[in-house]
Amino acid sequence: MKKTEFFDVAARQGFYGVEKGGLYGKKDNVRKYWEDVAIKVNLRKYVTEILGNKNQIRAADLGSGSGEGLEALTHIPCETYETPDKEFVLTKKDIELYLGVDISKEMVETGKKNYAGKKNVEFMRGDLARDYSFLDHGPFDIIFSTYSSPSHLSEKELMNLMVKISEAHQRKVVVVLDMFAMYSPEWPVYWNNKEPEMKEYNMVWLYLPKRTQPKKEEIYYVKYWGGNEMKKFCKKLEEKIKRKVDVSVRDRSVLIGRHIDTGVYNNNPKPVRKQVNRLFDRDYRGNYDTLAFDISYLDNMKETAPDEYNRIAGYAGDWNTMIAYTKALFSRDDDSVKRYIETSPEYLSEEMKMLAWLVRNASRFPVVDFWASIYGPQLAAILRNLEFNLPEGLGCGHGMMCNITINDQ
Repeated sequence: MKKTEFFDVAARQGFYGVEKGGLYGKKDNVRKYWEDVAIKVNLRKYVTEILGNKNQIRAADLGSGSGEGLEALTHIPCETYETPDKEFVLTKKDIELYLGVDISKEMVETGKKNYAGKKNVEFMRGDLARDYSFLDHGPFDIIFSTYSSPSHLSEKELMNLMVKISEAHQRKVVVVLDMFAMYSPEWPVYWNNKEPEMKEYNMVWLYLPKRTQPKKEEIYYVKYWGGNEMKKFCKKLEEKIKRKVDVSVRDRSVLIGRHIDTGVYNNNPKPVRKQVNRLFDRDYRGNYDTLAFDISYLDNMKETAPDEYNRIAGYAGDWNTMIAYTKALFSRDDDSVKRYIETSPEYLSEEMKMLAWLVRNASRFPVVDFWASIYGPQLAAILRNLEFNLPEGLGCGHGMMCNITINDQ
């Protein structure tokens, strides 16, 4: 299948128009309240640093689609509460230029329509595997991507792109790449399979709950990256361009990736993302049993990728502890509640105490459904923040945010 074909169809079908969040679809609740937040928090450090040195930012969004990256860039929450009148780190007025670059004509045309009349917002068509003309609009302060667009490039193609970026920027430039990660629990089939470089992916999750298997024309190929592999890549880049390159990696969507619910690549469909979507939605309640995450199907991967497996197992253990604690809390099992609080690590114990306070004071909240409106969203935020606080990424999420700084010559 051609690179643009599926995305052109998706755009025509309306998946890239204005959508509301929900339990399913491209812009479900997990996308809005978890994944978008992860991307914004990751960008915040770099945007704040740039604004400390200049008044406006020049940004290029690679694989921009119809401009979702612009919304992410201009809705980065402030880190402190010292200026309550300021909601976001960066507004559209703080942008000198946002340039969206995408291979899909349909996406580019949709972006132009969505932001018609915005003089500082431009879109252009370009195949990043061979077309670097977007750099003629530079220099840029930050070049970024969201939702794994650069994974459509092979390692060689990505290296060529990064070299061209370096050549076009004499001064420091930040490149934030969101990639498909190799060691996600969604696709253990890829963990020890190094060949071929480009492996199958599909977006059948767009059609949940009606369909969980892709049609032939919906399959395309991308590169999955490990954390160590990305660091080695940046070392090679450093040697090629003769400039210092700094890199850090953050894992994104470790247990709630898009294909967790489909089971296409692990034969173990788990409606975990659906249940977290329900937690975030104030009209629904979550289900204890289907919120728990069973990683036993990954046991044979302990030898293949021990560090990545242990990272997933550790996070899943904390996740399941919070679910079990919730069950004890709502079952009025005070002995178990007390035991969880006393025996859990401090970072979990403090969250448990807060949740216990919420339940004990449920009558104070003027809501119709305490679970759906208060407890569920708070539990979802705790599960999310546990992921945000994980150490340096290893490439064991659905996505891997790679923060690459090419320093001054």
